[in-house]
Amino acid sequence: MRGQFSTVAGIARRQHGRATRQQLLEAGIDGKRIDRWVADGRLWVVHRGVYAIGHTAPALLAAYMAAVLACGPGAVLSHRAAAYLLKLIRGLPPRAEITITTAHRRRPGIIIHRVRALHPRDVCVVDGIPVTVVPRVLLDLAPSLKPAELTRACHEAWVHHRVTPPMIEACIARNPTKPGAAKLRHAYGADVTLSTLEDLFVKLLKAYDLPLPRTNIDVAGDKVDCHWEQHGLTVELHSYGFHATRDGFEKDITRRRRSNHLAFSYGDVVDRASATAAELRGLLDACERGESASASAAGGTEGTPKFS
Repeated sequence: MRGQFSTVAGIARRQHGRATRQQLLEAGIDGKRIDRWVADGRLWVVHRGVYAIGHTAPALLAAYMAAVLACGPGAVLSHRAAAYLLKLIRGLPPRAEITITTAHRRRPGIIIHRVRALHPRDVCVVDGIPVTVVPRVLLDLAPSLKPAELTRACHEAWVHHRVTPPMIEACIARNPTKPGAAKLRHAYGADVTLSTLEDLFVKLLKAYDLPLPRTNIDVAGDKVDCHWEQHGLTVELHSYGFHATRDGFEKDITRRRRSNHLAFSYGDVVDRASATAAELRGLLDACERGESASASAAGGTEGTPKFS
């Protein structure tokens, strides 16, 4: 019997501690023995026909794996659950959402989406769990997300997975009848602010009557925080959470500003707002005159902040 349970453990090890009754039967374990293991606590029922092996650990990956197994062969994690797993959305882990291509029964705790077909290129495996690919996740969520939420999800898709517009278009072409394509296309090219610092920077620009940039857009194959297209000026906004000290961070910002990479810190935007506005005005004016922003910054515009 110990050898049989080792077989069960081997199956579960590949599936975040979860296994289906069908998998155990196919491994040569009879139904009565499975029922005894449930009764004595070695198997815990997670969903009908799906067991946790030896414990009830509610790990997120285990919960999502169990939901996929509960919905049968071909089932994949999708929608908000997939978006959370793929780091496209934040917050608390959402309920498991599963896309299937077969008839189904309701499963408590699982949101099930049935589709006629699921293209093979719309499915991948993440941490052993079948999941819809990032462009398909965005297309699935497009009808339900608010425009700003969808734009943020598109930004995270580029940051974490380098998803590009051609990849989005290919997914839309594979799923021509799905709603939300136009909304997704607009969101992928739309501006969005993604942090409090970016919101404060835009507020500063408005307060000092400075032209507003495009925010979090693709420039020469890279996502940038702020870009003035007519001036050819790009500015990045940096927090100091990953630096040992604030002083060290400010020195790093100063070093960046001596190069072609212009950057401002929280201190620039909040503590030295008037000086930063004056510096930006000088940089924008210099760009209009055809001078490079880095040369102007190096030469020092009036009001340029000084760093310790």
